[in-house]
Amino acid sequence: MSTVALRALLNTEAVTLSRSWLVRIWALFALLTSILPVLIVGGQNNTVSDVISGWLVVYFVPSAIIAGILGSAALAQDTEVAADTILTRAVTRYDYVAAKLLGRGATVLAVHLIATMPLLLFARRFGLDDATTEGLIWAAAVTGIMLLFVSALGVALGSVMRNMIVAVIAIVVVFAAQGPIFDFLKMSYLSSNSVLGDLPRIIRGELGTWHQARIVVAFGAGAVALSAVAGYAFDAREF
Repeated sequence: MSTVALRALLNTEAVTLSRSWLVRIWALFALLTSILPVLIVGGQNNTVSDVISGWLVVYFVPSAIIAGILGSAALAQDTEVAADTILTRAVTRYDYVAAKLLGRGATVLAVHLIATMPLLLFARRFGLDDATTEGLIWAAAVTGIMLLFVSALGVALGSVMRNMIVAVIAIVVVFAAQGPIFDFLKMSYLSSNSVLGDLPRIIRGELGTWHQARIVVAFGAGAVALSAVAGYAFDAREF
């Protein structure tokens, strides 16, 4: 893998994603909605953990869809561009995939920070109530790593299916199925449904550091594995 080529590709990715209206709308949505739970906490007799966990779920669902779209669009719809970049320049297929994965991952993390950092600061300003600072950080970390997992899943499916719409549908199906499956197997730390349902306990600091760390490690390892799948599938693709 060439460092120079990767840096050039990452610069191109940064420019492309910064000009994307989908990314801009997502960032604006994240920033504006992050203020809503703070207003609710400050104006009504609601506990911080319930209000913020409820907002995180509402924020996570559309954000996961957008992260999936961005991920699947990375390799599924620009075959001609990829072929031209790889065949006419000193760029390997792994350089190309790595740039797509890192660019999408950085975008997901940037938007997630835009959403959660004001929330954490304002929540402390209005009083933590039943929440803990550590719990709020863990909740932000857990939802962030899940969004990274969705993004990597999108890139992997896009590299295999070559059709963005089909890849996005597959992401929805996977996420709809994996929750009940892992709940049945008593592996709640791998179930997105259980993790989102446990957000109030995470924010209150009741879930336990080991269980929370296991969620982060599990979804993080999944994102790494999917990245490897994306690289392998793209390397085997014929242009």
